[in-house]
Amino acid sequence: MSSWKRTFHAAFAAQVCSILGFSLAMPFMPFYIRQLGITQEAAVACWSGVVNGAAGFTMALFGPLWGMVADRVGRRPMVLRSMYGGVLVLLLMAIAQNVYQLLAFRLLQGALTGTIAALVALVASEAPRERAGYALGVMQSAVFVGFSAGPLIGGPLADALGYRVMFALSSLLLLAGGLLVQFGVRERFAAASGSSRPERDGFRAVLAAQGFIAAVLVLLSLRYANSISAPTFALFVEQMYGQGRLTNTVVGALNAVGGFSAAVGAFLLGNLSDRWGHKRLLVASCVFGSLVSLGYVFVGGVWQLGALRLLFGLGAAGILPAANAIIRHITEDHNMGRAYGLTTSANSLGWMLGSLSGGEVAAIYGLRAPFVLMAIGIGLAGLLVVCFVRKDPPRKPGAPGGEPIAAS
Repeated sequence: MSSWKRTFHAAFAAQVCSILGFSLAMPFMPFYIRQLGITQEAAVACWSGVVNGAAGFTMALFGPLWGMVADRVGRRPMVLRSMYGGVLVLLLMAIAQNVYQLLAFRLLQGALTGTIAALVALVASEAPRERAGYALGVMQSAVFVGFSAGPLIGGPLADALGYRVMFALSSLLLLAGGLLVQFGVRERFAAASGSSRPERDGFRAVLAAQGFIAAVLVLLSLRYANSISAPTFALFVEQMYGQGRLTNTVVGALNAVGGFSAAVGAFLLGNLSDRWGHKRLLVASCVFGSLVSLGYVFVGGVWQLGALRLLFGLGAAGILPAANAIIRHITEDHNMGRAYGLTTSANSLGWMLGSLSGGEVAAIYGLRAPFVLMAIGIGLAGLLVVCFVRKDPPRKPGAPGGEPIAAS
């Protein structure tokens, strides 16, 4: 097995552990906020948006810093920082005594973690360019596997053990992911010396790359749209299902349906992206996701909601692998950490703004209103792709998955 594939497999397993850990308890955050003393429903929705978006705020600030460090010391140390930082913040959340402490710990989470971006940068720098779409698609499927399995397992456990135990169990999964990287990943990294460092180096060179700013704006728009409904989705499910002994289980199962379909879709569409074209797949996925999002406004029961989650997961599956592959193709190897640091900031800013606006809109207009904003946001992101993201470079004849050659 080649060196990059060994790293890729270990990174895939670590990504599953990290996302499984974070998603074991995070979907039930509104219920945990209620347990911490916020009882009025509108206040729960607002606080859910604030707490959910807090990590995005500090992650947006620290993302470029960690990306710069990654290009100097390697991507593997940054993965370890994000994993072990996650262990710390999840343990702190388990002992939070009020919503203000929870908010502080979420801010700390954004400063210390970022496992998705760290592992994507590691795999993108190790994988051959001609396999970038496949590798990043499979890494995205690892994210979706974690997002599907975490709530599915976490729902029944939360019903049986409570939310504090869930956060403690989550920290153990992050610890397992950190150990997988520490002992299973060998990075081929050599820091460029001052004399050998390319002239076009640093954030200025990354931002100057043709199409990079457009791709980052697309990622920000997509994350904004996808984050709008996240803070209040559990409350939306509770409104339909009713408060009961198995409410957490139902919330977890519905989250799992979307995550499972997205995991399968990302695995398949990542490979298709290398053949069909990253831009084309991104536009098609945005259109489909926007149309499905409107369906949430009219859903009348839990089973219909499950069907929509399944369809939306398939639409989401093609978005991030294609967007990350576009970033990969327009970024030089020596600036990979900086590039994904900037995309982390864009993602995190969209996450923060989406969470805050989603919580506020739900508190004022009801729990269905965020889905209207989500549909509009995804549609606008697709329009940005059409207008501002350049076409994929043509492929070598006879090699549909081969190395792209320069456009004439």
